Amino acid sequence: MSTVKLIWDNARHDLKAADGRITVLTQTALLFFLLTLTLVSASIQNYLKANLDQMLGSDVVVESHVPLEDRALQTLRSETQGLAKSELLKITLSFEKRWERVQLKLVDSAYPIQGQLMIGVSPGADQMPAKRGPDIGDIWLGSRLATKLGAGVGDQIKIGGENLQVAQILFHEPDRLMEGHSVDLRAMVHMDSLASGALASSGQRFRYMMMADEAQAETIETWAKDALPGATVLKKYGGQHPLSGFWRRTENFLGLASVILFFMAAVAIDMTNRRWLANMRYRIAVYTSFGTPLGKSMAMAGGQWFTGFALSTVGACVFAAVAQDLIVAELQAYFPGLSGGLYPAAIIKTVALVFILLLALQIPTFNQLRGSSVLSLIRKAPENRYLLQRLFWGLASATLLAAVYSDNMLLTAMTLGAVAVALIFMTFLSWLVLRLGDYWGSRRAGLLPFAFFMMRQRIFSKSAQILGLGLCGLLLLFSLMLMRDFSAMIETNSRVEEGNLIISEAQEKHVGAIHDWSEKTGSTVKQLRPFLSAKLVQVNGVLLNDYMKKPSDSLATLQEPIRLSWADEIPENNRHIDGNRWEVGTEDWQQISAEPEVMTDMGFKFGDKLTYQIGGETYTFTLVASHAYKPGGSFITFWFQVPISAREQIKADTYYMGSMNLPEQAWGQLASLWEANPTLALLPLKEMMQRLEKTLGIVTKVTSGYAAMVLVLSLFVVAASVSGFKADDQQKNGLLMSMGLKEKDCLWLNFYDWGVTALIAAAGAIVGTWMAGILIYEDQFGLFYNPDPIWVIGTISLMVSTVCLIGYLACRQSLKVSVRDLLAG
Repeated sequence: MSTVKLIWDNARHDLKAADGRITVLTQTALLFFLLTLTLVSASIQNYLKANLDQMLGSDVVVESHVPLEDRALQTLRSETQGLAKSELLKITLSFEKRWERVQLKLVDSAYPIQGQLMIGVSPGADQMPAKRGPDIGDIWLGSRLATKLGAGVGDQIKIGGENLQVAQILFHEPDRLMEGHSVDLRAMVHMDSLASGALASSGQRFRYMMMADEAQAETIETWAKDALPGATVLKKYGGQHPLSGFWRRTENFLGLASVILFFMAAVAIDMTNRRWLANMRYRIAVYTSFGTPLGKSMAMAGGQWFTGFALSTVGACVFAAVAQDLIVAELQAYFPGLSGGLYPAAIIKTVALVFILLLALQIPTFNQLRGSSVLSLIRKAPENRYLLQRLFWGLASATLLAAVYSDNMLLTAMTLGAVAVALIFMTFLSWLVLRLGDYWGSRRAGLLPFAFFMMRQRIFSKSAQILGLGLCGLLLLFSLMLMRDFSAMIETNSRVEEGNLIISEAQEKHVGAIHDWSEKTGSTVKQLRPFLSAKLVQVNGVLLNDYMKKPSDSLATLQEPIRLSWADEIPENNRHIDGNRWEVGTEDWQQISAEPEVMTDMGFKFGDKLTYQIGGETYTFTLVASHAYKPGGSFITFWFQVPISAREQIKADTYYMGSMNLPEQAWGQLASLWEANPTLALLPLKEMMQRLEKTLGIVTKVTSGYAAMVLVLSLFVVAASVSGFKADDQQKNGLLMSMGLKEKDCLWLNFYDWGVTALIAAAGAIVGTWMAGILIYEDQFGLFYNPDPIWVIGTISLMVSTVCLIGYLACRQSLKVSVRDLLAG
């Protein structure tokens, strides 16, 4: 018989057993999750790459949050074949007591430099091409904006003291790519229609679109790195879509979720490996007794394992292709024209990663197989001999997976930390309960004392079952309760007396208008907190994008202007975490404090030099301390804080954010406030909660899908915990019944066995969920974790009942054996 045929026959034989099927299904589920994520992400990235060529509106774009100086503009004009300018800012447009938050684009006479605009005379009219933007004195409204405001062609809209006439309805802009995934309502005017600086705001963007060949685009990109440290350059030749990093972060977040799934898969595989290891030890002992070299026998064992992995890969690829089509169909609402496809390079990369991870889990098993011989079958090795190796390689594999996908090291550490605490607690509790139970039963007679004695003798196998079931309970409990608790806490926190209107940005000239309007309408200004608009451009003299290459949420936020606040004493809703914060009244103003999550994500450490672009000038601060949000106070907090003395040194406009409380009759008068102050950014709390609920709806879908994967793997773990110890249970029950115990007594012993296992696992699940709630809810979301005890008890009771029922059914099967059957086997 050939070696290959023998490997295949052995693999087929193992697949007929429950252990083999559970192993293959577990590997298939893990591969399916990661391959689906890989294929969908590859489809989106391919779509964005094609979209880059169609929607950039120029060959190269330079975007800055401050206007470029004349010298820089002259350089750009000299290096290109044409240049168009535009400005983007958020304002509130009002029309006949209706108002909407709008992204206003101010364009010059050269816009658009590539492509064409599409316009019409009404939202439902046929679209017509336009070679240039609005004339001076005109405004074009986006079709959705025109519908919401009830405005049409010929109407007059007042902006910044200027009356503009609605001349066209805007359908398409050739440079929409730079807006990324924005779904803001839109309007467009000629920049000469408004006085210079009339609509300045902290989020204002200045965009310079140019026609250039590939060499010129490279020259501009190189020049801008040194001359324009706060600017962003996007080019058509070899450039990257603005959404590319966003979707890479999404992929990383979902990939990080697979770390938890991998933990569960590792537990299931470890349990089923017991039977596979026993079979392979027997085979290798037989092979070597007939003169087969140990190396060849080990190679055959490896080939057999690889056969199972290959079958899992084929099945996972088929299911992932189907899942990709379903998910892409859902995403087409957000990405018109998105299509799926097979991406061999991405598939091979993911399969190779999972192969390395699963192979690492098998290292302790192969180490045990190296000692296989006929004598080793007689002298059974202790079960805990390779326990440390199994734990080490399991943790090493999970760490590798986390390192590949994690873009938020603090959140990763919190998640894995909660799991680690639960596992340690369950290990300790298992040891304590089984030893104390055995000690308690040593002087007593009955089935329960005898059950503790039996479990004490099998403490390592019972610990494996407890850890596996407890981990499943932890993940299921946390996944199911996350959205439920989070939604409830959001609702509770929304009732805090912060007002019903959020002031997200107000300039100094707006503050007086706000107070005057409040007095007239009977409204109350709850709070106003000052801040500066600052953009981080360098870290220790290195450009931000060169300093941090790996995408993360913190990096994405810091690539845009952030709110920089100043305070000597710690604000009431903050707490000092680490470092040496400055003293009250200090003259050393070039110090800064940051939130620890930002420091972790960005790799900041105390002593780093952070350079910000503020009001067109650059200022460098030394990182000396860290602070964090403290729940229970004001919701307004800032990532970065500097001393009060720094404000006197920085020449820039001051902005404010805060909240107001409006009586019912005042809402109808908001239009008058916005008509006079269009750049004043206000957000009704009700609207913010609606946005949050919409986001929660999307997150709930993702969480539900993830919970389904956890449930599937939980079933595999439970099945593995039964199947992996089936032979031991059969041997135990056969011997007990041969000594005179009745079947009813064996069933009660089994009930006590699985009941204790389930209770310890449930306790570990509760502790792990509680720890995850404290770490993640409070530190990440700034919310107190307060789970519903009835929900927890109900879920855990269901878990214990399910485990006991499965144990009962498994025991009934294991009772169908006798000592004669065991000797014959």
